[in-house]
Amino acid sequence: MPTVPNHSVITEGNASRFVDILLEFARHRTLTAAQISKTTGIPASAVYRHLALLVQSGLVAQTRRRGQYSAGPETLRLAANFHQEAMVKGRISEQLQLLSDETQELAAYLVVRGAEALCVDAIEGPQMLRCSYSPGRSLPLLKGASAMALLAHLDPQEQSTIVAGLGLGEEDADNLNHELRLVQGRGFGLSYGAVDAGVWGVSFPVFGDGGRLLGAVSTMAPADRAVRREKQLIASTRDAALALGHGEGSR
Repeated sequence: MPTVPNHSVITEGNASRFVDILLEFARHRTLTAAQISKTTGIPASAVYRHLALLVQSGLVAQTRRRGQYSAGPETLRLAANFHQEAMVKGRISEQLQLLSDETQELAAYLVVRGAEALCVDAIEGPQMLRCSYSPGRSLPLLKGASAMALLAHLDPQEQSTIVAGLGLGEEDADNLNHELRLVQGRGFGLSYGAVDAGVWGVSFPVFGDGGRLLGAVSTMAPADRAVRREKQLIASTRDAALALGHGEGSR
């Protein structure tokens, strides 16, 4: 566990210096305090003080060569996490593009954020579709194929907490729980005009190791166009979700 620098010595006035020093290690593998001072304009004495705290936190490390520093283990972990997230995002975008090309409809990937379904990425089909889900936009986990696919496959305790926080009356809560049981049994969410009038949607959960819910892949289309090839759209969306998932839940 890294030691966190004493916050009493990290003030608003010198916080930018920590950032400037760390950015130097993004550009160079090894640096001396003198080199950092020259490129950043920070006095050498201050550079040494900041480096001492960064070394203590694991963000910077001393090399075997006297007076030289490099990125520390915690900085390397940050870089690895960024790389992993970039790879995941790339896989999602690639799979959505394949799904949209195959169906000629809107393909989207959504995740749970609090009590809402957040659209992380979406690929439009050749024909634009007026839809409430677009990248960066979120809606309550209340209705629609995407929301139901996510909510139905959450941990039971988390699901109960979210449903209780939606402020529904007893009858509406019972209806929602009934719908969630149907989605769980079927394995995917299906809706007609639940969020946007005239829009059909299907959504399959994406699972990680051990059956952990990662998100959901959805296809959305005008209902009059989707009804003629519903089975194909459902199958294509299912295959995309399986391609993005892994572990027990993807089988």
